[in-house]
Amino acid sequence: MTAALEEFTEWRNSVEIRLCTLESASDRHAVKISDQGGHIVSMDEDLSKIQVEFRAQRAMLQALHDTQSEHITVLREHTTALAELRTGQQELRKGLTEARVGIRTIIGLLTQTNDKGEPDRDPPN
Repeated sequence: MTAALEEFTEWRNSVEIRLCTLESASDRHAVKISDQGGHIVSMDEDLSKIQVEFRAQRAMLQALHDTQSEHITVLREHTTALAELRTGQQELRKGLTEARVGIRTIIGLLTQTNDKGEPDRDPPN
């Protein structure tokens, strides 16, 4: 029985050594896993922040698109109004030119010249 007890003691010592080795390895892995868990949580937070920023940028781009569309519409309206103004201005210039010609004709008819080509000072009654 003494031999069995010695064998059991040796076996128990070897098991305890192996168990200590496994526990220390397990502790090291637990530390690594908890560090990685922290990294995973940090990465998850970063992804959430990136998604929020992406949504904000997408909203800004949509707002910019809407604003550009409105500005293009207003610009087209202004271009049309400007074309109408130019057309009106050309018609006004044409009318003023015709009025000048008419006024000169009237002045010419009102101003009579004598035989020498000089203006007559006393128009006939």
